[in-house]
Amino acid sequence: MKEIPVSEHRRFLSCAESITFCRVFPLSVVEGRQSGCIYTNESESLILIRHKSNFTFMSGDHSEAELREIHELILSESLKFLCQEASIAQKLLQYGDVELVQRDIYSYPHEKAPEIGLPDGFALRRIDEELFSRLTGRVAPSVYWNSYEEYSKNGCGICVMHGNEPVSWAFSSAVSSNEVDIGIETAEAHRHRGLALAAAAALIKDILPEKCPAWTCQRSNLGSARVAERLGFVKRDECILIRKK
Repeated sequence: MKEIPVSEHRRFLSCAESITFCRVFPLSVVEGRQSGCIYTNESESLILIRHKSNFTFMSGDHSEAELREIHELILSESLKFLCQEASIAQKLLQYGDVELVQRDIYSYPHEKAPEIGLPDGFALRRIDEELFSRLTGRVAPSVYWNSYEEYSKNGCGICVMHGNEPVSWAFSSAVSSNEVDIGIETAEAHRHRGLALAAAAALIKDILPEKCPAWTCQRSNLGSARVAERLGFVKRDECILIRKK
């Protein structure tokens, strides 16, 4: 497959819009809000849109050979390929060395953010350049954004501070013209205190009413699911993530 120059990304807008789940991720790339790649076959009948986080979505028809090529990209470049077709997921699984992960997709049907306070000794702070570089782990702004400049132009985030220590955060993991997907993380020593809940509620307040908050998580991540539901998110769909073992 060939990679499309960034200057041509926007001509694949209709392809991104045709994706029926987690659309905010492919749209963020096509709209130029976040870094990513677009790959196509020679006829451009098959499109892959890869977000900075490696979440990768497919639009169009594929052949057996092209599906094998996607499998090779999962193995060689650690793509996290998402789909809703069980037949595609099973075929990729049969090719070997990958695993399937169920993910749940939530929407936010409310017009206002919930009011959630913090325990004594904690405070909210916007994620600035210093915090952008300090926050680490699997769910951190730098995993989803190529640079602080890109993030500060198109993203937003809230961090819970304990003194000078960042202990929990919620941020825009993907942003399109009408949606914002929310990512959260809490330092292990500070979990089960409602910190991510408070950070995410503050972020939702920033997102509304201009855009709609969105939420996705692995089905096995019961903590994230509980936070989503306490915030008022409602499960509306599901998908399968295929990744290298």
